[in-house]
Amino acid sequence: MTDAFTSVTDSEDKVFSERSVNRLANATPRRIFLRRSLAGAAIIVPTGLLAACGSSTGNTTNVAISATGQPTGPASQATSASTGQASTLVMQPATSSKQAFTEIMNDEDQHVQYLQDALKSAARSKPTFQKLEQTDAQAFASMAQQLENVGVGAYLMAAPALTGKDTLLTVGSILTIEARHAGFLNALLQKPLSANGAFDKPMTQAEIVSAVSPFIANLNGGADPAAKLKNDEDFLNFALLLEFLEAEFYKANVTKLFP
Repeated sequence: MTDAFTSVTDSEDKVFSERSVNRLANATPRRIFLRRSLAGAAIIVPTGLLAACGSSTGNTTNVAISATGQPTGPASQATSASTGQASTLVMQPATSSKQAFTEIMNDEDQHVQYLQDALKSAARSKPTFQKLEQTDAQAFASMAQQLENVGVGAYLMAAPALTGKDTLLTVGSILTIEARHAGFLNALLQKPLSANGAFDKPMTQAEIVSAVSPFIANLNGGADPAAKLKNDEDFLNFALLLEFLEAEFYKANVTKLFP
C-alpha cells in the first residue's frame, strides 16, 4: 500500500514539476518583454502644464520623462547643453498669464448667470462699480488676489447659515472654484497657497463689506450689503453682488492688459 502510494505520488510530482517548468519557461519571455517595455516607456508632460508653470529657460517644449525619472529627448538635450542640469519649473509672471486670467474671467461671468438663474425674479440689479481699472499686470494680479480670497471667505461665511440643500449645493460649487482661483493667484504672487493653513476661515460680513465697498459707486436699488442677511435669498444676493464685482473687474482689465 505504501509503495503504491509513493509511486503514484512520485509520478504526480514529476508531472507537476514538468508543468511548472513549462509555465516558467513560457512566463520568462513575457516578463522580459514587460521589463523591457517599462524600461523604455516615457511619460509625456503636456505643453499646457509647462506653459502654465514655465521653466527656468522659458521653454514650453514637451519633455519626455523615462520610467527611471530622467528627462529624454530634444528638450532634455537642449537643457543639458545650456545649463548642464535639469531645469526647474516656476510660475510664469503675471504678464504671461493671459490664458489663466481669461479662464477666471469666464468663470466669474458664469457665476453671475448661475446665481441670477437661481434667484430668478428676486435677483438684485447690477451695481455700478468704480476704481477697477489697473495700470499694469502686476497691480491687476494683486487686486485679483485680494478679491478672490474675499470670495472664498464670503462663501465660507454663508455656507453654515444656509437652510436649503439646493442653495448649499449652489454655494459649494462656486466656493471650490473661487478657492482654485485664489490658490493660483496666491502662488503667482509667491504667497502661501492658504493664508490660514490647512483649514480655511470664513470672513465676517463686516470684513467683506469693508473690502468691497470702495469699488461700489451705486447699488442701483439693490439691497445694502451691510444689512442683516436673514435667509437663503439674502445670502445668494450678497454672493451675486460679489460676483458682479469680480466679473466687472476682469472685463475691465483682461482685454486691456492681455491683448
